[in-house]
Amino acid sequence: MDVRLQSFADALESFTYLASVDMVSLAQQLDSRLVDGLENGKVQKFEYTLELCWKAIKVALKDQEGIDEASPKKVVKAWYLAGHMPEDDYLLLMNAIDDRNKLSHIYDSDEFKVIVSRLPDYAKLLQRVAHSMSKPSI
Repeated sequence: MDVRLQSFADALESFTYLASVDMVSLAQQLDSRLVDGLENGKVQKFEYTLELCWKAIKVALKDQEGIDEASPKKVVKAWYLAGHMPEDDYLLLMNAIDDRNKLSHIYDSDEFKVIVSRLPDYAKLLQRVAHSMSKPSI
């Protein structure tokens, strides 16, 4: 297995776990600064895992379809057009990329919280994407 595919699988396992942690319950038990740090760590793990995701798709796209794209959105679109994911997942993955990009420039805590609330759905999506790299196109 390509090292990028394995790195993505490892990061996804960790991100999926973090995305499932109930921060509301933790906030009742821990100092709010610690919860804030954990939440920021979850976001950083999302950004890292999403980066590895599109790079793993890039490898799979090249190996399986002979297509070589360079940018995250072009890679994801080519993967979708090659029949490796349903349209709903394609659109959600594009939204995840947009959210990742926004996180680098967010200074509004409400917008940050909205994106954080989507992380569990993104974890499930990335699991489906990982699965799509190990099976024939749909």
